[in-house]
Amino acid sequence: MSGIDLFHFMRPWFLVSIPLVLVIWWFVRKRESRKGQRSDLIASHLRDALTVNMHVRSAFRPVDGVLIAMLLMALTAAGPAWNKQPSPWYSETAPLVIALEVSDSMRSNDLQPSRLDRARFKVLDLIAQRTGSRTAIIAYAGSAHVVIPPSKDIEAIKPFLQSLDPAIMPEQGSVASNVLPLASNLFGQAARIGTVLFVNDGFDSADIPLIRAYADLPESASMAALIVGTDAGGVALMPDGSPAMASSGGRIDTTIDTAVLARVESEAGMPVVRAQAGDNDVRQLLRHIQSNLNLANDPDAQWADQGWWLLWPALLLTLFWFRRGWTMQW
Repeated sequence: MSGIDLFHFMRPWFLVSIPLVLVIWWFVRKRESRKGQRSDLIASHLRDALTVNMHVRSAFRPVDGVLIAMLLMALTAAGPAWNKQPSPWYSETAPLVIALEVSDSMRSNDLQPSRLDRARFKVLDLIAQRTGSRTAIIAYAGSAHVVIPPSKDIEAIKPFLQSLDPAIMPEQGSVASNVLPLASNLFGQAARIGTVLFVNDGFDSADIPLIRAYADLPESASMAALIVGTDAGGVALMPDGSPAMASSGGRIDTTIDTAVLARVESEAGMPVVRAQAGDNDVRQLLRHIQSNLNLANDPDAQWADQGWWLLWPALLLTLFWFRRGWTMQW
């Protein structure tokens, strides 16, 4: 569910002040227009001497600035909100299923020592920061297989993760959608608060309809992707140093199709994070995993009042009231 769907006002009764503000503005503006007409009764040389900014003809008047500021303050008081903030005592971590692609394209050397090795490092960094959480590992290529069921034992996960290699996969290829039925079984009743994290070097366009259909299920888990590799790709090298060959002949294409990634984000609503040096990518994923849990499962989570964003432009407008010729005369 997007922020637009969640948008609401925490104190909507303050919105009833908006019609009142508009009525006051209309009367004041009308009165000022009449003042301008009565000024014809004054001698022209006296009117010119007494009028401030007489040569400035602007449709925007001081009362208009007051109107905008008061409208912004009314919206601020109404408390616009579109996300929740977790309660400080809520510390349970979200269940996570990591779907790691173990295909020949992950042997590519565009990231050293290889995409697969870099993916292992990122997964280990991620689970190390999820102490006490339940994490499962699924390996997939042309088929998907549970490597380790949900476990809180990080040390038990490490050797299984290190042993994954494209040579042990029964089917070659990369079919990410095969992961979803296995992930649903691993989550059980906790699917709504869980997250499926794809760690791969991209998706096939044929997977998008199935991923989108899963995302549309009412009790489905949240999804995210960590894309490992550069757009230009590299050379996928076998253990003996020779290039990995595609079944159709020629070297395996390891370029990343960014158009497909954009479709995954827009059509399936899946956040896509590109792997990078440092831990910014891991922290992004952790925020997504935890926010999904907080939104779905924390009974004490409070809506975050975002009205303070509107307060700043309202205060900025009030500065014009100190400018000569812009002071309101009520």
